[in-house]
Amino acid sequence: YLLLRTKNFNNIVGAKPMRKRLWSVLVIIISIIILGSVSYAAGPGTTGANFLKIGVGARAAAMGEAFTAVTDDSTSLYWNPAGLTRLEGRELSAIYNAWFEGIGQGYVSMGFPLLGGTLALGVNYVNMGDLEGRDESGNPTGTFKASDLDISVGFAGRLGKFLLGLSGGMLRSTVAADTKTAFLATLGTLVEINESFSVGVVAQNLGTKLGADSLPLILKVGLALELRSISMAIDIGKSQDTDLYYCLGLESWIGSMLALRAGYKIGKDIGPGWTAGVGFKASRFGLDYAYVPYGELGGTHRISLGIGF
Repeated sequence: YLLLRTKNFNNIVGAKPMRKRLWSVLVIIISIIILGSVSYAAGPGTTGANFLKIGVGARAAAMGEAFTAVTDDSTSLYWNPAGLTRLEGRELSAIYNAWFEGIGQGYVSMGFPLLGGTLALGVNYVNMGDLEGRDESGNPTGTFKASDLDISVGFAGRLGKFLLGLSGGMLRSTVAADTKTAFLATLGTLVEINESFSVGVVAQNLGTKLGADSLPLILKVGLALELRSISMAIDIGKSQDTDLYYCLGLESWIGSMLALRAGYKIGKDIGPGWTAGVGFKASRFGLDYAYVPYGELGGTHRISLGIGF
């Protein structure tokens, strides 16, 4: 801090734009330290509403969920609300995730410019299907249904190269006849160092308890580098009830219509870690597909449709 304030240092870095970059990076570091300490508040298996850990969008999934500093569409509401600022106009995203064991996830979000920033609305729904019930002795009691619903709204704005976004909403978890609710928020920042390099920090699922369980608070920091038609990204994440994990992502565009994507996750308990997918874009329509394997549990398929209007 003292170094940043010295006259000699100001002479070295040159001008105000450089000082703004340094202060932005300092804010990010402070956020990591503060929120990182919070993320160690609970141990493994101590959180509820774990469907919130299932990432939305085929593009992000194909890139190994290394999306904190990449996000630029209406799914930013989930990944990093600050990315909503990058929307060029109104956009609608519709997503379906055919997860393993008959679990299905649907996500719909819409973003549009408002009051000098960007407003977005989103709905995240997970259906667990029919589950087999058992009594205390292990005898079958019939089947029951379970589902989760998260409805959120977010807003993001820009101050030069510094982007800030906040989303909040309500979630409802239903198991048979038992329904619990909670309120949650996600806070995200992005710093566009230059046209090619971005840094992002996000704290997901800050909120009240779901019954007796805490929400799965997640802190992530991400870096993204774009070189012509190739984008590379890395995320470092820490969930409240897991160890540190790392996500690597790569996207390469062939012309302006076809994208090839791949990713790798390190530190995740489920699956071999690699992911892959493709994307197609024509005018203001986009279609993305991702394949995410989960080892012995099988592979999952994710499809996203994006429409700009």
